[in-house]
Amino acid sequence: MAEKFNTPEEAEIAFYEAIEQTDIKALGRVWSSDDNIVCIHPGANRIEGRSQVLESFSDLFSVSPSISFSISDALQTEADGLAIHLVREEIEHDGEIVSVMVSTNIYHLEDGGWRMLLHHSSHEPDANTESEYEDFDDFDDIPEPPPVLH
Repeated sequence: MAEKFNTPEEAEIAFYEAIEQTDIKALGRVWSSDDNIVCIHPGANRIEGRSQVLESFSDLFSVSPSISFSISDALQTEADGLAIHLVREEIEHDGEIVSVMVSTNIYHLEDGGWRMLLHHSSHEPDANTESEYEDFDDFDDIPEPPPVLH
């Protein structure tokens, strides 16, 4: 991995450019060389491991139309060689917004440059969804969720 990203923002720009250009080699330069990377595509299961993550993008590139991203509402935090970016992705096809995602991108310092450890993206919830519950003020009947085992 010869290319170095001097900041997490540089790595993030390269990540979205690689997807827009369907360039799996450029995408591979953004992801960490560590095999403990994770990607969760919208509505899909967790994908673990470098080869599996890159294969998932390669599969997407083979069936997806050309898209572009507009990133907004970015919240960023960084400490001790770790950076977390929470972003809103507006995805466009032929100049029209076709999807809006909320995503978490995590980067870490690796060999003097920033690399991606995690990308987790999901559909932005509809604003109308909350109205279903505006008259509901008692959550006592909701069962406890199962314990988190990780």
